[in-house]
Amino acid sequence: MRVEPSRTAAGPLEPPQAVERILAAVRRGPVEEVPLAEAAGRVLAAPVVAAEDLWPFPRAAMDGIAVRVADVAGASPERPVRLRLVGAAYAGQPADRPLAAGEAARVATGAPVPAGADAVIPQEGLQWDGAAVLVARPAPPGQHIFPPGEDVRAGEQVLAPGIVLHGGHLGLLASVGWSRVPVVRRPVVAIVTCGDELVAPDEPLRPGLVRDSNSYALAAEVRALGALPTVLGRARDDEAELDALVRRGLGTADVLITCGGLSVGERDLIRPALRRAGVVFAFEGVAMKPGAPAAFGTGPAASAAPSPEGPRPVFALPGTPSACRVAFEVLVTPALGLMLGRADPLRPQVTARLEAPLRVRPGRHRYLWAAARLGPDGVVVAPLYVQSTAALRSSADATALIVLEPGIGEVPAGAPVPALLLGLPRTDPPARSARWPVAVGIVGARGAGKTALMERLVPLLAARGARVAVVKHHAHLAALDDAGTDTARAMAAGAARTILAGPAGIITREPATSHPAGPALDDVLRRAAPGELVLVEGYSDAALPKILVRRAGVSSDRPEPPGPFLAGVGDAPSMAAIPWFSWDDLDRLAAYLLSHLMLR
Repeated sequence: MRVEPSRTAAGPLEPPQAVERILAAVRRGPVEEVPLAEAAGRVLAAPVVAAEDLWPFPRAAMDGIAVRVADVAGASPERPVRLRLVGAAYAGQPADRPLAAGEAARVATGAPVPAGADAVIPQEGLQWDGAAVLVARPAPPGQHIFPPGEDVRAGEQVLAPGIVLHGGHLGLLASVGWSRVPVVRRPVVAIVTCGDELVAPDEPLRPGLVRDSNSYALAAEVRALGALPTVLGRARDDEAELDALVRRGLGTADVLITCGGLSVGERDLIRPALRRAGVVFAFEGVAMKPGAPAAFGTGPAASAAPSPEGPRPVFALPGTPSACRVAFEVLVTPALGLMLGRADPLRPQVTARLEAPLRVRPGRHRYLWAAARLGPDGVVVAPLYVQSTAALRSSADATALIVLEPGIGEVPAGAPVPALLLGLPRTDPPARSARWPVAVGIVGARGAGKTALMERLVPLLAARGARVAVVKHHAHLAALDDAGTDTARAMAAGAARTILAGPAGIITREPATSHPAGPALDDVLRRAAPGELVLVEGYSDAALPKILVRRAGVSSDRPEPPGPFLAGVGDAPSMAAIPWFSWDDLDRLAAYLLSHLMLR
């Protein structure tokens, strides 16, 4: 199979064209037979045709008696018909002989109707007289009888290839006599993460290190789709080590996925390593955000691999977690769906109603994590919290991806938007986790206007229905109580908490014993209520989504706080990658924040 290179003067491929190239380069896996008991979750590889009727005999739909319609045609309450009881039929125990004229047989629901009988009369309308029964009303032909073949007729196709088998399918297969099922073999997917900065989840973090989350997230997504993940490990920024893992993946798996190492720096080594292993790229880069550096190609076949000889699909995904997950959903999921033999390899796409307004920088296809729910008029999607390429919480809570075309920059609330469904929509309004509120940091130099921004934002957010809490960190405030007050004395005596109540309200205070500069932000946020929007001034180094405040003529000798940044406010725009709002445009900032933080 020859795959044409993708680099042209036109630049990176658009996502639909990238998916087309991927699907043209992969193929359905081979067929294998598995026992019926092991077929759940597998993809059916061949049509299922019934060899016999289901059910193969007429069955009673009620408890009562089986009769011949001709025998009871003249029955009435005034002149009931007397029939002789000659036996009984129960489930698994048919009657001994056919009915003759003037005879009836007891039948139970689901039991075979005796030959000669063409109606069942419920026992509630009968009078018993020893070995006889009195029938007071006539019965139409077929009354309370399930005919043979009611569910399935012999020779009828009952299941089509490409469906993912679940319990109902297995019950149907068993009923038509299938004890072994032809299914598509599950592809083995090798996963390699790249970078000196990666450590295991249980390792301590030193400056500059991050915990490897991509290998666990991708392995789970691969398994959820029905394929078999194998995590080969974390490759350091070392050519020999990376080459060994890449060749191992190509030699032992059907698909290879790498994460990270896709930039153009001197230590971004994955593309050269893939080329040294014989990978031919179909494209390098996709006009999408996040996930733009993603690349796809095919590697050489290896006889040691479990699938028949053929090129191996290879996906090189970005290393930042959110970008990695988006690229996986857009590019890898369709490929695995086709290899698994699914009838439709793509995620379901619906037109949903946008719950809150959106504002993004146009220019590329945008994919935004969202929570989907079923409203009275269909699916409703609410954009989630932070949409930066490194965000993890939004992708963890998402059940949909909002898809925006390159030319779209703003979408009002209530507008229709395309959305890829990643899971079943909720039937109730989306809610934040019960453990945490939503927190946004307000950062900037001293005198830039952080407190002024907070004071002006609070009423604007509250007017839009948000419950707003405020945290302000005083790094140099050592005492919360004046010496000698009752609460100060109680705290000095070892109280875990003091509560001061009066006409002006309630003040709750707790000592900070483990942090000289004050309590950790996590401890502070636990005091806020779930669903509240907490504006945090101070804690500038915390891993919060932040609003950067800038004022002309005001600067700081401290380093720029770490991101991610949601927006900027000030007289002189900076950080072109984020939306920037003037001091006269704070109402639009409030709407923007709520749309990104999924607050109602």
